[in-house]
Amino acid sequence: MKKVDLLIIVICVGFFLFSASGLADQQPIEVACRYEMKVTPTANTKAASRSTWYFWRKADMIQTQDADGDHGEIWLRTANGSIQYRKLYHADKTAVEYMPTDMPSNNIVFDWIKLSGMLSQQELDRLKLVKKTKVLGRGAELRKGKIYGQTLEVLLLPDEGLPASIIRKDKNVTVKLSLLELTPLSAAHQKPVAIEAIADYRHIDAADFGDMENDPFVRKMMQDEVLNHH
Repeated sequence: MKKVDLLIIVICVGFFLFSASGLADQQPIEVACRYEMKVTPTANTKAASRSTWYFWRKADMIQTQDADGDHGEIWLRTANGSIQYRKLYHADKTAVEYMPTDMPSNNIVFDWIKLSGMLSQQELDRLKLVKKTKVLGRGAELRKGKIYGQTLEVLLLPDEGLPASIIRKDKNVTVKLSLLELTPLSAAHQKPVAIEAIADYRHIDAADFGDMENDPFVRKMMQDEVLNHH
């Protein structure tokens, strides 16, 4: 499994992000979360994989990081509503930039509301409310349904606007996301990397990769991409 793209894996399994322009732009509460993701292939010949990662949310910033602290992602929403996306390679002090103008050509389209909560309102509306319950001492809603050929089961924390769990199943794989810890961002033990620290990283435009084949970092990253796709 890739060491980056953690949040994208969660929200894009089986289908692409779609626009939620009709939704009200709500200000979510600032939180720090720790999640576990388990991917179980249907074929018995492949073993299940697990990964633990952090998720931090502010009004105009979302950041993720793997448990080892080596890799992550950051989304920043600007005043004009555009979204700046970077893959972060903390061990290398490097940030790979994906410019908004280049994202459509790379099939990258971000919905800020869905990034903030991992589910869009359209998806939730298509899920049937089964029951209300409690998770981690918080009010929760169990919702189930089928979307784009996937069976989807969500345990939603409506007040926090985040899932306590998401289980997506299709004929090939089951992906289960489980919330392990949720705290106010101000009280979090594990903090996101400061924007000021990221400013000191080496910044590379992803569109320049084709001209940087001899760069040691780019070469290593491309090799890792090949390995992670096999």
